[in-house]
Amino acid sequence: MRYLNIFLLFIALLLFPSSSFAAKAKEVHVIRVGFDKNAPPLSYTGPKGEALGFNIELIQNIATRQGYRLKLIPLELDDALEMLKEGKLDIIAGLEYTSIRDTFLDFSDSFLTLPKTVVIPSSIKDISSLNDLKGKVVAVQREDTIISQLENIRGSEILESFNQLDAMDMLFLGRADVFIGNRPTAEYILQHAKKQLKYRIRTGLIPPSDYAFAVREGNYKLLKDINTGLTALHHNGTYERLYSQYLEPYGALAIDWWRKLVYILLILTGIIFTILVGIFFWNNRLKKEVNRQTAALADSYAFQSKVLDSVDNGIISFNLEGNVTLINHIARNLLGMKGNPLGTNIFDFLSQLPLQKVLEIKGQRMIHGEICLDDGTDRILQYYIASLQNGMGEIIGGILCLQDRTEQNHLQARLIAQEKMRALGQLIAGIAHEIRNPLTAIKTFTEMLPKKIHDPRFQSELLRHVPEEVERMNRIIEDLLDYSREKSMHLEMKNLNELVQSVTGLLKKQFRNEGIELEIDIPPALTVLIDQNRIKQVLINLILNAIQAMNDSKKKQLYFHGAIDGQTIRLDITDFGIGIKAQDMPHLFQPFYTTKNQGIGLGLYICQKIMQEHGGHIEVKSSAYKGTTVTLLFTNGGDAP
Repeated sequence: MRYLNIFLLFIALLLFPSSSFAAKAKEVHVIRVGFDKNAPPLSYTGPKGEALGFNIELIQNIATRQGYRLKLIPLELDDALEMLKEGKLDIIAGLEYTSIRDTFLDFSDSFLTLPKTVVIPSSIKDISSLNDLKGKVVAVQREDTIISQLENIRGSEILESFNQLDAMDMLFLGRADVFIGNRPTAEYILQHAKKQLKYRIRTGLIPPSDYAFAVREGNYKLLKDINTGLTALHHNGTYERLYSQYLEPYGALAIDWWRKLVYILLILTGIIFTILVGIFFWNNRLKKEVNRQTAALADSYAFQSKVLDSVDNGIISFNLEGNVTLINHIARNLLGMKGNPLGTNIFDFLSQLPLQKVLEIKGQRMIHGEICLDDGTDRILQYYIASLQNGMGEIIGGILCLQDRTEQNHLQARLIAQEKMRALGQLIAGIAHEIRNPLTAIKTFTEMLPKKIHDPRFQSELLRHVPEEVERMNRIIEDLLDYSREKSMHLEMKNLNELVQSVTGLLKKQFRNEGIELEIDIPPALTVLIDQNRIKQVLINLILNAIQAMNDSKKKQLYFHGAIDGQTIRLDITDFGIGIKAQDMPHLFQPFYTTKNQGIGLGLYICQKIMQEHGGHIEVKSSAYKGTTVTLLFTNGGDAP
């Protein structure tokens, strides 16, 4: 029986040899296709895991036309590249072409050209080129060709993700400043995340890239079939239909570079034409305006005279010889002139003016001051003198402005006297207030003394509080004496750095107990002409104020900085304490003004007086809860009065 079966099989093979070949010819070859599963609308997976996108449908149509059966494998892009190189894939459906990849892969004809796009938050306005990414964190997909360009930008940080969806999430979460990828995917993600208004898309910063199907190097038959299928899809309209379906909703604003060039040329042509037309009409308008202005010049002198006569100041212009070329009636009245003084020399009636200084200098400059008329009226005139130049910048004379300041000066003198009386009253009120408090306490203990003289507790309180209040009154009197007493100063050149080091050394233990970090930045050779003991008093007062201001601060740092600023030597003392409120700033140097519970209010008052005695002063800059900088300004060379 077994031999009979073998015989029948042999007969069948002889009779029907073509049937096996036909079956073999009809066998369909399976192609393994890998695709980026997170690059919508080019390629992605649907809710049921199905493969979707422009690249997917394109390769499916090619496979159907060329007689292949596809096995679609969703992957990350870097995994797809590795599997293709290892032979575990036959095709990558949509890969950006580069010359480096072309050395180990073969690419089909390009089926898509996509612009690289930069996605930035709408609040950022300073990205106009790749160099503007310096100092920014850039989110990109792994294996993206833009990475090599970003590595050449100094200061930029690259944040790589497995896919463009994850890279965009880095931008949304604030971990990246910008995102770079292909435009359709970026617009797809922004639209589905409903973030179009929060982010802007910039194109044109990076040249567009060609996308093609990639196969293993040397697989020329498969590559030829893909190119043949692509050509056929272009001819029968399938490619155009798929492009409209997937890419037009996200690429309406993406114009090819050549189309942009045409648009730009058209716009430039329109602008040039508009400018030429505008110049033509502007020329005509200028001609009319010149004619109008020429006609108006005949009336300009009369109008000028009316304007000059309408102002409250006396105005006189003169030439290089000092001869008057213009004068208004206010100036004639101030100087008591009669008739027309044009042509007379200005030195004849105002010889004390420094007119020659103005005429000798080059460039525009103004000199001002006051003079007293010697015509028996004792009037005081304030003057302003400026050089007068022609259109070529040459000095052709000068202009003098006069104001009668007699009444203003008398009023100012009365105001100064009133201000002195007001300050004296304020000082007396402050002294009375400060002395009344300890006197009240002493009076209270004195009244209770007959009744509680034998009470031990009363005796203890009396011995503790009364000396304190007496000492408080003594301090007030001592501070007042320090302010009012004219002490002779012993001036000598002192090294500013050594002076600060000696003062901070006295308070080193207090710095350590308070946890204050000390930093001194003063040039070693910087010297000032000072009374060492009095300036030490100023520094100690300011440092103690800074320590108190930093009691509750998280950052406790005291910073000294010294420098020469022109003719001034400055010493900045900066703390990071509670600062000074804006409403307290105008009163810092007023006597008896203090915001401290136990303060007298004479510390800064005396410090400012000591600095003024040295020919300098104190400046304060502060913000509430941000810190304070107190600046001591000394005259360079120590020219104290």
